[in-house]
Amino acid sequence: MRLALIACSVFNRELSYEIARSKNPVRVWWLKQGLHDTPDLLRLTLQKEIDRIEAEQEALLPDKRYEAVCLGYGLCSNGVLGLRAGSLPLVVPRCDDCISLFLGSADRYRALFAQNPGCYWYNPGWIEHAFTPSEAAYAQRRAQYAEDYGEDNADYLLEAERSWVYNYKNCVYIDSPVYEDASYVEYTRQAAADYGWAFSREPGEQGYLRRLLAGGWDDREFLVCPPGHIIEADYSDRKVRAASPK
Repeated sequence: MRLALIACSVFNRELSYEIARSKNPVRVWWLKQGLHDTPDLLRLTLQKEIDRIEAEQEALLPDKRYEAVCLGYGLCSNGVLGLRAGSLPLVVPRCDDCISLFLGSADRYRALFAQNPGCYWYNPGWIEHAFTPSEAAYAQRRAQYAEDYGEDNADYLLEAERSWVYNYKNCVYIDSPVYEDASYVEYTRQAAADYGWAFSREPGEQGYLRRLLAGGWDDREFLVCPPGHIIEADYSDRKVRAASPK
């Protein structure tokens, strides 16, 4: 089956690997990391991409048309809630965020979360595409604040911005199964030392991403939102459900 995939850029390496190996032809639309910080913006951006794919579908030859739109997103600060499936089903992983997808399952994430309370997670995708806390990263941010707002304001802004880091106790680096960079591990280890976090590593696992692109989606792991339906919250481990428009 032919699939359209809309995904956060933090998955660039892992999903590109799975796309190359998938038996299904997959075309991907990458979105910038950080949209989940403003859930309404994430929702608006995703819906625009979904609508664009469905509009393009009409111009494709019948044998080149997509059979589903897959999302490389979890619940992501509720940013997927309210998305509407048009003529194609929407396939959404039943998980809170990208951590479950990098670890291979929502069950594994829940188990590791219980073992590592107050945990901040790092991996290559986040280091490459997102702001990840460290003294070096905050020094760069302070320099930008000083240039934009002046020295005194820079100190105030930085103190307010980084105050949350001391609420964490643990730091876990998720090794990518498809890409290694020792400097990323050392970056994370140094960040843990900077903030007094306990450092550990966990192997990443590609299974959840692979199953997203495989078709035949298991209802325990994926919501398949039928055409004409809207994604709503399900306040259980299922995370999301499909609802008829009101």
